[in-house]
Amino acid sequence: MVGRVVALVTLGALAGAVVAPATAGRADAAPEPVTREHLLTRADVESVHPETLDPLRIVLRSPVFAPRGCEDQAQVVRGSSVILASFSPSVRRRSVSMVDHHVVRFSSVGQARSLVQRYRHFSRGCVGDVDTDDGEGGAVRLKNRAWFPPRVGQESAGMLVGWFSRGSADWRRVLVSRVGRTVSVLDVSFTDLRPPRSGVLELGEIAVDRLG
Repeated sequence: MVGRVVALVTLGALAGAVVAPATAGRADAAPEPVTREHLLTRADVESVHPETLDPLRIVLRSPVFAPRGCEDQAQVVRGSSVILASFSPSVRRRSVSMVDHHVVRFSSVGQARSLVQRYRHFSRGCVGDVDTDDGEGGAVRLKNRAWFPPRVGQESAGMLVGWFSRGSADWRRVLVSRVGRTVSVLDVSFTDLRPPRSGVLELGEIAVDRLG
């Protein structure tokens, strides 16, 4: 768990700053809050990854974490409404180990587009290896790789990050998709290999359909 937290910090997570959107846009009437109905269900995850074997599902009201440039700094995205579903299957080698799905709704389309652009910037300008530690003195190498997925929803972006520590590897593929003022952030982790693009895209399409 410590490794996962440090990896998120290096990508730009776990702090209390508020994202200042690049394009604020004019806010319309207050949007309806996102609810559990906007999240992937356990059945959705199992339909794409049957090897998850009845994963544990947790639903929380939580901010979404997004990359902040290429620095080891943190930024929290706080839209008008945010909800998270986290799926924790029984971990097997060379298999899915975690699926996190955030849905965040903003007051304007401009704010929603700004979040997608932040992830797109990561794949354009933050590619490379980063040597860090796991918070307990262990050496960690992060492999930041570009991923420009095909369009899912009205626009999308992605990123791919590998976490290498103590002889183990954990890869995360993130797909960010926008529908109007609402953004889906899907984070799929695999052990020992990169999460297949096809599965992440399939889950992303299901996620977008749930946004309505």
